[in-house]
Amino acid sequence: MSMFRRERREKERYRPLATVIFTVRSGRDPGRVSSPVTGDVQDVSSTGMSVVTPRIAPDGIHIMYDTLMTFRNRIDATIFPEGKPPVRVQGTVAWFRVADAPPGFYIFGMRFDQEAPALEELRLAARKDP
Repeated sequence: MSMFRRERREKERYRPLATVIFTVRSGRDPGRVSSPVTGDVQDVSSTGMSVVTPRIAPDGIHIMYDTLMTFRNRIDATIFPEGKPPVRVQGTVAWFRVADAPPGFYIFGMRFDQEAPALEELRLAARKDP
């Protein structure tokens, strides 16, 4: 919990060193999929993650909405935690904004369709590391 607002996350998050490669799938036309984009996982839990990325609309498909916010787009992602096997996740973007750094980048929060227990195990392992 912060000093000014209540913490809304259900699960505690951590800050791993991980890369993510994701595509955006149109909510209106599921056959329309963006090219892969590489980003950095800023934090993650078994139920969601936030990603820093240089692009918010790869191939013209915005990460959040299609056609004036009528259809919610979908994210398919593979997380590559350092020294661990990759983890595939799917879900929707819950929020996005301009990232504090690096300049010109964005950050978005993604809510997974299903919990990813492998990420919870990584969170617990990271907590044990000094």
